[in-house]
Amino acid sequence: MSTTTLRVKTPPGFRVDAAALRPVSLTSMSVAEIERIVLPAGNDHCVLGDVFQVSRDEATAAPLSAAPNTATLIVDGAAPWLDRLGAEMDGGHLAVHGSAGDHCGFRMTGGVLHIDGNAGHFTGCEMRGGRLTVTGDSGDFAAGALTGDMEGMSGGTLTIHGDAGARLADRMRRGLVLVGGKAGDFAASRLVAGTVGVAGELGPHYAYGMRRGTLLLARRPAQLPATFTGGGHGFNVFWSLLVRSLADEIAPFSQWRAERLPVRYAGDLAVDGRGEILIAG
Repeated sequence: MSTTTLRVKTPPGFRVDAAALRPVSLTSMSVAEIERIVLPAGNDHCVLGDVFQVSRDEATAAPLSAAPNTATLIVDGAAPWLDRLGAEMDGGHLAVHGSAGDHCGFRMTGGVLHIDGNAGHFTGCEMRGGRLTVTGDSGDFAAGALTGDMEGMSGGTLTIHGDAGARLADRMRRGLVLVGGKAGDFAASRLVAGTVGVAGELGPHYAYGMRRGTLLLARRPAQLPATFTGGGHGFNVFWSLLVRSLADEIAPFSQWRAERLPVRYAGDLAVDGRGEILIAG
């Protein structure tokens, strides 16, 4: 299948809503039709052809992470003024070369979104499926919920190779989130279910109001929450299955072995109390 490439040529000078740039929808359009797409920008707007140089190459190889015959879109020269890249994306492969703005992968349900750079706030917000990878850092509320909403990420996989901001996975209820660096304040706060892994340091108030789910830590934090209690045995089978599922993910999670059980803490006892913190470091 052909690959469509959008190369930034003229930055508009304001933030642009790029949610219309979905691989599956663009692959059925001609280059001329793509150039005429109007992108919202707050109270303003811009025509896609004025901002991007559009090209299509039937012979261009898709990115290595894309499956054969997958609708592929490449955004080259991306910058933080491009918001909502991959929002409500339901299939295909979107490769972003450069940093992206806020709400990337918002309510994404399928496909692969790969950001080769940093991402803004609300990355993977209310994500429901698919795979989202950020090779750099991410802002606040990654895998979380919009203000006033009751449900954060509910499916899929979000991998952040760098650091994550505050409120990582707030109100998350399903899926997998892995952070190769550190996380800000209130990481895994109000977690309903799902698995969150952090390789680096944690900010204050992590696992606050955690009802269920699992928080994986690669290193022991300086202080454990007072509302968590130590102990817990008989989770050997769960741990072996979890380690197997992490084998193809980022380090250090991919390096963990089933034979070495982590230290387990249960909580948050101030709420439902059925969550857990597993420290494998």
